[in-house]
Amino acid sequence: MNEVRWGILGTGNIARTFANDFRHAKTGTLKAVASRNKDNADSFANDHDIELAMVDYYSLINSQEVDVVYIATPHSTHYELARAAILSGKAVLCEKPFTLNEAQAKELFELAEAHQVFMMEAMWTRFIPALEQAIEWIEEGEIGELLGIQASFNFKGPTDPEHRLLNPELGGGALLDVGIYPIFLAQLFLGRPDFVQNQVVIGDTDVDLFEQIMLGWESGQLASLEASILSPAPNRATLTGTQGYIEFGPEWYKSKSVRLIKADNSERAVEFDYEGEGYQFEVEEVNRCLIEGLLQSPNHSWQNTLNQLSTMDEIRQDMGVIYPEDGTSLDQDELDHHHHEHHHHKH
Repeated sequence: MNEVRWGILGTGNIARTFANDFRHAKTGTLKAVASRNKDNADSFANDHDIELAMVDYYSLINSQEVDVVYIATPHSTHYELARAAILSGKAVLCEKPFTLNEAQAKELFELAEAHQVFMMEAMWTRFIPALEQAIEWIEEGEIGELLGIQASFNFKGPTDPEHRLLNPELGGGALLDVGIYPIFLAQLFLGRPDFVQNQVVIGDTDVDLFEQIMLGWESGQLASLEASILSPAPNRATLTGTQGYIEFGPEWYKSKSVRLIKADNSERAVEFDYEGEGYQFEVEEVNRCLIEGLLQSPNHSWQNTLNQLSTMDEIRQDMGVIYPEDGTSLDQDELDHHHHEHHHHKH
């Protein structure tokens, strides 16, 4: 497969950013887009020079013109669309959160394995040059032993209770939308935590709006994370070690700069210059994996996604934030118990 042909499911903001950045990818062709609304599909195709505009997600999934689908629809639809894509033999790049819970993701990965289909969660931040640089510095021992991680992702979200971010039916809440990034960063370096604590503000629609999460590891590391859909913030991230620390520029998850500050205050800064927001790097990763015949990316593996969802399941269970799709995977007794604890603040 030397020319990878892509199809996009969904025409929202994230799909738009992805399509804009796709032009900067060195490989691959953006071939098709699907929306449930014909006008949306047509205008999106027009804006991004996409040959095929389809009015039904399944016609794109079953199209012979496409090798890989990028799923950019609301959280609650990811599982069903990804499942259909696997059964149709299409590779899948699925927007985060990959699914609503770990149980759903496990099922999809087993299915992908059985059908020998490539799958990856679209954790674009993993592939941006600033993060690759930080990983390199840490692997080279530049900051000694990594001990602490601080990261936040806050923005001023919608106020309409029907909006997907506030709607439990659509997998709403701050955690799955933006909290996932700081959790990803912490677990990228330290793996699944041994201790999970959080403080949360729950809104009128029963989804989480603002939280601070503390993760701890038996081996002596801590992560202090924050997410919010109530207010904007500089959204910084810092990785601290015994010999120094690494600091990302503002909006760390798409930052084009990163600094290394040593214990003796000597400093190195690297700036990266590229077009767009940085989604092209995950596109290149998927294309590389497909050309090499891999089922998963070694850089953002199925296990990475399962670890993330497992931590988020635990946090949601503690918060009492439940989605219709959770079924019995989040234990009801636990939830009833947690509803009476002190860290539930109503907004």
